[in-house]
Amino acid sequence: MKLPPEFVERMQKRLGLEAEAFFEALEQPPSTSVRLHPQKGQGLFEEAQPVPWHPLGRVLRNRPSFETDPLWHAGAYYVQEAAGMSLRAFLPERRPLRIIDLSAAPGGKATLILGEIQNNGGLLIANDPHPSRRLALQENLERWGIPAYFITGRHPQYWARRYPEAFDVVVLDAPCSGEGLWRKEPRTILQWSPSLTRRMQRLQRNLLFAAKALVAPGGRLIYSTCTFAPEENEENLAYLFSGETTWRPVVWEAPPAVVCVSYRGQGIGYYFYPHRTLGEGFFISAWEKAGRPSYRIGRMKILPSPFPLPPEIQVFRGEKALYALTEAAFKLLPPRWEEERWTAFPLQEGSRPAHAAALLTGGNGLAFPHRALSQQEFIAYLRGESFEGKAPIEWVTAGGEGVGWLYKGKPSLPFTWQRFLGRHVS
Repeated sequence: MKLPPEFVERMQKRLGLEAEAFFEALEQPPSTSVRLHPQKGQGLFEEAQPVPWHPLGRVLRNRPSFETDPLWHAGAYYVQEAAGMSLRAFLPERRPLRIIDLSAAPGGKATLILGEIQNNGGLLIANDPHPSRRLALQENLERWGIPAYFITGRHPQYWARRYPEAFDVVVLDAPCSGEGLWRKEPRTILQWSPSLTRRMQRLQRNLLFAAKALVAPGGRLIYSTCTFAPEENEENLAYLFSGETTWRPVVWEAPPAVVCVSYRGQGIGYYFYPHRTLGEGFFISAWEKAGRPSYRIGRMKILPSPFPLPPEIQVFRGEKALYALTEAAFKLLPPRWEEERWTAFPLQEGSRPAHAAALLTGGNGLAFPHRALSQQEFIAYLRGESFEGKAPIEWVTAGGEGVGWLYKGKPSLPFTWQRFLGRHVS
């Protein structure tokens, strides 16, 4: 791997005697880590190395074929960088929480948050301004099967104007120069330059000011990047919180391998370097605002369920479908929420249960005839092949978890998967 001279010089100054080990680590192949679903993932990857900062994180010895694994399709685990799982350490312990993830796609942080709040701990607004990225976000959140979220596509500045001080947790995993992902995406090295770091810093500060305005009294701002550049990390936060007296840093008792840096006297940031920690390069830091939350609540009309659901899940109507949302999430809806453009967990489309409904945590197979598929049958299911229909609608499981439906013998598949049939499954 040929590294830019400016980057090499900066990291040598920053790491000193550890620089050589750092550069050697960049030449090693990246590892593969997964985070288990809190219910569906029980008992999986028991021989894998645990991630120290997340009880459900696992580092795999080899990268399996996720695309043909029914448990991946069922949402029993999510493939995520180990360092990114440290987000869990910065979430408040209190519940319930109203949370917004301002750059949520493809869904790693969002599914982690849903795993923490589950069915009675709050509401997540999973936001991403890019339409193509929201497609992957939507599929990943549906697969995770915890209906405590809305997906939106607004710019952070919109949120800051319309919902100031409205959220207990604001997560900003900011666009960055991507130095921490060079092992996984070596082609991006060619796009790097010192001017790129400066451009990203200007963008990040704009996003940070919007994110800061969204934090309610007593709430937290969690900021992260996948770069080693201090200009994009602690220098941004030092600029943002300079002279502040109503904010204090969130302190994490990090494992010794994580490098802690202080900035402006009281700020604390945490670096994950590949020669010291699991996973790829990462930075994270958080601040908490003084006071107690006191925000307004919105309302939506609750409808009867079209089929049996767990008691904590409610149903409401959107533009194209019936959607599911936990009762705890309903109680945290922001005001005027019915005016927003959003997507949630789809429950019924037309007269049929939506594909996502088969993946709902807790299951709903008792309401429909059950069809368990072998691994070979599951591959045929992924190819879109028809089966002999035993009933108009059958709930399909594979590997012991729900993966979809058969509508008169024809499979239901996620919309993004349909575009890649034949290319992913062999």
